[in-house]
Amino acid sequence: MSEENVWTINRCLTWTRDYLARKGDEHARLSAEWLLSAATGKDRTGLYMAFDEPLSADELTHMHGFIERRAKGEPLQYITGKTSFRFIDVACAPGVLIPRPETELLVDAALEGVDAARAMSPVHVLEIGCGTGCVSCAIASERPGTLVTATDISPTAAALARKNRDALGLADAVDIVECDLASGVSPELMGTFAVLVSNPPYIPDDVMRELPEEVADYEPELALAGGVDGLDVYRRLLALAPKALVPGGMLAVELHEDALDAAASLAREQGCWKSVEIRRDLTGRTRFIVAALAGGLPAVVPAHEPEGRIVECSQDEPAPEVVADAAAVLRAGGVVVMPTDSVYGIAAAATPSNPGHRRIFDIKRRDLAQTLPLLVSDASELDRLAIDVPSWARSLVERLWPGALTLVVRASEAVPPDYQRENGTVALRVPDSALVRELAREVGPLAATSANTHGMPAPATSADIERRIAESADLTLAAGPTPAGAASTIVDTTYGEPRIVRQGPIPAEAIAALAR
Repeated sequence: MSEENVWTINRCLTWTRDYLARKGDEHARLSAEWLLSAATGKDRTGLYMAFDEPLSADELTHMHGFIERRAKGEPLQYITGKTSFRFIDVACAPGVLIPRPETELLVDAALEGVDAARAMSPVHVLEIGCGTGCVSCAIASERPGTLVTATDISPTAAALARKNRDALGLADAVDIVECDLASGVSPELMGTFAVLVSNPPYIPDDVMRELPEEVADYEPELALAGGVDGLDVYRRLLALAPKALVPGGMLAVELHEDALDAAASLAREQGCWKSVEIRRDLTGRTRFIVAALAGGLPAVVPAHEPEGRIVECSQDEPAPEVVADAAAVLRAGGVVVMPTDSVYGIAAAATPSNPGHRRIFDIKRRDLAQTLPLLVSDASELDRLAIDVPSWARSLVERLWPGALTLVVRASEAVPPDYQRENGTVALRVPDSALVRELAREVGPLAATSANTHGMPAPATSADIERRIAESADLTLAAGPTPAGAASTIVDTTYGEPRIVRQGPIPAEAIAALAR
């Protein structure tokens, strides 16, 4: 067979991209990757590592059908039958609203309510309008022991939510009830919920008429239309919440950006909320109402009081006693918030089975499956911690370390397995911070990541550090603003040429030029 008749992954990817672009797909490359991943079972990295691999007849048949559907405007999630949401994958199906990235922040708000009520055993959560079940399943998976009751008026949505719940092994934690609001919830549960969370239909009527065809033609109107001002269901939630929540319980609702002021006023006029807060999504748009019912949750008696100390210091000329203090905390398995040259980070000693490693993920509310980069004292650590480092990568090190450059390299045996990725790599950086380098000399490599709740902006000054983060850490070193104010540039060195994993203060053009 001639090469012209062989449909390799690369050829199919390119053709699909160009075809969908001509059909008006604004994200044709992304669509092509999603569809090809679904047809072949390979993830995005797998596709790019198998460019010359020919597609089978079955894979080509699947791609043909996928492309036809996408060209007509059908959402990718319905075609592929799934999407990712926070740390879980959920099935998607026509007739059920597709989870959106901004709704992940609604889960963050709900988890705050769960954590505040941890003295209650178990903590009960009520979700109204669960759709795929992504919110309820995320809460249950990220806070084991939490019991979630989720409702939806749509039989199709309730069935899909049960499917996702069962696939994630959460049948004992999440109860799916098909009903209008909470009409089918056991009366015995009413008044026991610490959190009521909802992403209700909230699109105002005038906005409904302007929705993109991909949404209007495929996603269910029942899950979108919120009435004249988008608050029809929200008003019913406000009436329900005081009956469903315990004193001090939380209401967390996602709404249309133009309706938040009116929604907050309605809650305040109700007179039963001790606080009503408007929060923004990742794009800066007002998106959520978070309110606390009058009264107080049961108090938690901690097994030990975290120190949460804050010490002023200098990055360039750190006092020896500050370095010694922080090093002692790290050696003892503690967690320290510290300034780097990029952003404020939260760090623990990169030693095997260090409890501080797990605490970082708990504090950030982030999946432990992620891997933390290591901050090291100087470039000599590259030879100890890495193998097979290409010469062009050493050129980057010579010019850009110390600095806001993180290199992904093949890990040597000196890197504990806890800090290696599944493919045997580790991310290393020498920060342009005398404070951090001194600590790394005293303690060894530091496993570190940005000192923020997962999904929230990384702090560039000590004033930006969330109070919860500072109180949860054993020690916070405050040194004013960080020089770069942005996370480092990450370059993967395990290929034949530099691959930018994350763009940061060092532009890709500079990386390419120095590598040459």
